[in-house]
Amino acid sequence: MQKIILDTDIGDDIDDALALAFILKSPELDLIGISTVYKNTKLRTKQALSLLEAYERNDIPVATGVGKPFFEKVDVNEVPCQWSETYADTVYNCDIHGVDLILQLIKENPEAKLVGIGPLTNIATAIIKEPETMKNVELVLMAGMYSSHYSEWNIACDPEAARIVFESGLRITMVGLDVTLHCKLDQKDVSDIKGVVDKGSNLLSEMMTKWEDEVTHLPILHDPLTIAYLTHPHLLTLEKKQLHIECNGEFTRGMTVDQKDVFYERPLKESNVTVATNVDYKNFNKLFKKRVFGIN
Repeated sequence: MQKIILDTDIGDDIDDALALAFILKSPELDLIGISTVYKNTKLRTKQALSLLEAYERNDIPVATGVGKPFFEKVDVNEVPCQWSETYADTVYNCDIHGVDLILQLIKENPEAKLVGIGPLTNIATAIIKEPETMKNVELVLMAGMYSSHYSEWNIACDPEAARIVFESGLRITMVGLDVTLHCKLDQKDVSDIKGVVDKGSNLLSEMMTKWEDEVTHLPILHDPLTIAYLTHPHLLTLEKKQLHIECNGEFTRGMTVDQKDVFYERPLKESNVTVATNVDYKNFNKLFKKRVFGIN
């Protein structure tokens, strides 16, 4: 069983909550802790705790992490779109900072993988704070897009943190928009999911309904696909690449730039990221629906 630590910005896009449910339903994975990141991390922590309670996994510590990116200005009091006052009375179960929880769990479980499905502020801060603790950690990230000029959310929210992580020398597997955009639920999938009656699925359906009020598209399984890499790696094709994070461009800030597209090279000693380049999305979608909701 693979031990993992999850770093998440749960509360906005529904895929974080779906990814957490996927983890909890995966016998291959042992989730030993969660840290929350970006903007109102206190409310994100309570939402994660509420979902854990619905799945009867209150034993997993959830720690509130960094809300402010390194340079970007954000409102740390902004209420995530999935927030419900029914989560307000949820009791915190971890009294240390999210970054400190990451470091503590890595020291206690050096074999654990750190899975980032939010902006990379917590992970970058942990690297800066205790580089020796972090130096042998394997990172699995939902982040970036190498095949198109696009600033993906988890990079764009804190490009400086992303650059620190990508230039850290750590082992990184990146599951980006290049593959995740193929993994979409259709209207029938959403209707089927909302028809499943159990405590965990009911709460996910409520969160999905709140999220639907804020967006114009059906769920895309960005973060669940990243978790599926840990349980079913054969679903993804991987390739080593040299990637840079653009921090300064007026129109390109937050882009994940492939070295081969850089005219004036800023050379890396070697490929720094293992990147998902293709996905068996049909079998992944079947796996996700069956595992999380019992839908064939």
